[in-house]
Order: sequence, then C-alpha cells, then structure tokens
Amino acid sequence: MAGRRRKEHQPARAANHGLRLQRMSRARVVVSSAGVFHAYHLARGAQAGGYLQRFITSIYSRVEMGIDRARVVQLRLAGYFARAMELLPGSAAQAITYHLADNLFDLLSRAYVHDADVFHFFNHYGLHAMKTAKLHGALAIVERSSAHPAYHHQLLVDEFQRHGLRYPRAYLRLHAKHVAEYAAADYVMVPSEFVERTMLAAGVPAHKLVRVHLGFDPQRFVPGPKHDSVFRVIYAGGLSLQKGVAYLLAAFAKLRLPNSELLLVGDEYPEARAFLAPYAGAYRHVRFVRQSELPALYQQGSVFVLPSLQDGFGMVVYEAAACGLPVITTDHVGASLRDGIDGFVVPICNADALAERILHLYSQPAERAAMGASAQQYVQQFTWAHYHRELCGLYARLTGSN
Repeated sequence: MAGRRRKEHQPARAANHGLRLQRMSRARVVVSSAGVFHAYHLARGAQAGGYLQRFITSIYSRVEMGIDRARVVQLRLAGYFARAMELLPGSAAQAITYHLADNLFDLLSRAYVHDADVFHFFNHYGLHAMKTAKLHGALAIVERSSAHPAYHHQLLVDEFQRHGLRYPRAYLRLHAKHVAEYAAADYVMVPSEFVERTMLAAGVPAHKLVRVHLGFDPQRFVPGPKHDSVFRVIYAGGLSLQKGVAYLLAAFAKLRLPNSELLLVGDEYPEARAFLAPYAGAYRHVRFVRQSELPALYQQGSVFVLPSLQDGFGMVVYEAAACGLPVITTDHVGASLRDGIDGFVVPICNADALAERILHLYSQPAERAAMGASAQQYVQQFTWAHYHRELCGLYARLTGSN
C-alpha cells in the first residue's frame, strides 16, 4: 500500500535530504494545486500531522477548507485567468485553458517553494515549481489521480472515434508535461491499484510509486429514509464520454423498468450532446448539487452506478456506499468494492453488463438491501481520518522525520 518502494532507494533520499531534516521534528511540506480535486483534504491532513508549511492554491474558502489562513497562498491572478478562459467554447478551448492558465499557476508558485523539505504537488501544476524546489534541496512528490496519460489518451481517442467525434489534440501538450513531472519527481503518489498498474505498464519505475487510499466523511454520508418507492438509479459526476454515461443511458433505456428513474447529477461536457440527445426524456438531469446536499440525494437512491472508462479513484463510490447504496462500477474505477458483496463490477464500455446488473438489483430487493448494508459497513475503513494518518505516515517514512 502506501510507501511501497525499493529498500535500496531510501538511503539515496536520506543522503540528499537528511541534513535539513535532522534539524527538525517534522519535515516542512508545501502542497500545491490550482484545482480542487482532493487537494484540500491532503493539505488538511498535512496540517493535522504538523507537516504543512504552506498550501498554494488558486481557490480559497475559509469555510470549505479548514486550513490555517496564515499557511495559504492564493494565486488570484492564475484563478482569474482560468475563469476567463473557461468562457471559450469547446473541448479544444478547454485544453488550451488548462495549458495556459495552469502553467501560469505553476510559474507563479516558484516564489513559494524555497523553504520546502517536501514539495507535494498535483500533476500538471508543478513542473517549473518542482525544479525550483529541488534546487533548494526539497524532495518532490507528484500526485496523479488518473490513469497514466498514455493509457488515458488512447482510451479516450478510441471512445471519441466510436461516437463519431475527434479527441482534441491540444490535450497532448498536457500529457507531455504530466510525463515530464513523473520523470523529474522523486515519487509519484497514486490513489489506487488501478492507477498504479497503468503507471507500471507505461514504464514509471516501481520504486517511485507510492499509494495512499482516498476517503470520505463518515459524519456527513450516512444512511437515511427513502421517501418513495421508485427504483432510482443515481449517477454523480461529469456527463462525459470518459465517465461512461453513454453506456448507462443505453442500459437503462433498454430495460424499460416500471416505476423507475435514472437520475444524472453533474455538468455536461462539450461532447455530451452527442450521447444525451438520443435519450431525451429517458432520464432526469440535475446539473448542480451542493456538497452539503449530496447525502440527502444518495438516500433517495436504490443503486449507484459509476460506469467510468477510467476513474483513478471515484470518491462518489464511497460516499454513495456510505449512504447505504449498493454500487455498480467498472473494473477501471479505483475505488474498490467487493464484487457480488457490496455491488457489482462490470467491464468498461458494456451496456449489456450494466443492464444485467441493474435488472438483478431491481428484481431482488432483499439482496439489494443486503448489498447496500454491506457496502455501508465496508467503506467505514476508508475515511478521511484514515487517509490523513496514512499520508502523515508516508511523509515520516520518506523523509526520516519523527
């Protein structure tokens, strides 16, 4: 699990970074991410363990983050630029936004990493800042939440072609930067065995890979009463080809189940119109739900489905399971549940397999309830508190600090 690496690699790390670390009880960790992802949870965990020196971000909310404001550096210019670029239409414009706005964030971050013992940054946001941090003796950890870019790219190229669309070539520039960060970093942190497998297959050295399992909030995501008898299939996430929503739509439409509903929660990606249009009227769409409202939404479901072609983790899986729902995922979703016990795992791009499992849960209400209860109990081991302990243990092992 977390911290897996070759033993012979550790002395080199200690030799390079030990002199500074010997003078302190905790390594000074600088966390950097322009996006949301799980960066706030990571920074909170580093702070709870006494490691957080600074959190560099483009978005700050005192209420949401729970991080000491004195330790936050908000790069507003990069954030403003990113929001302005988001007004441009289309997938290609989105890729250009990522390239320009996020590189600006990366370049501006260089001014805040000189005193880091560990520079922990999210993939795509730290190539230039990492070089500066390493010049000052820092150990560099890059966080990758999805499959290796080479695998990710080919998967989406094929899927876009399958739907008569062209995958934006502008994304290739992003992938090149991602791979350069793996090469230059000391470690690559991944959230799941699925991501780790794709990294190894693409040639990332095993000694660089460390795995820390993500979590959920057990105080917020709990079972609750369902207020109707509708068999409700819930999906939460972006409406995109990558998330496999097209296959879920096909599966549900094929079944024509009485007293049932497919609820899609999330914003539409530029390519969504191509696969949503044929199923107009066959589903209900809620574009936006506040995080605070998600538990109540899950509690009105009968089953949760995340049919992603690739999802490095998929925190919604554990959130829905914690609310007592059985979950259907694919074998390319990192958040692991036990197939046949907590729900079902199906192959990617397979509407028939999804339909078969949805029909089974529709037809077997007692088994559906038992699977939901099992899933709710199983995920209790994967809380954010557990993630924080695992993260801080990793920092201690990699740096030799107390």
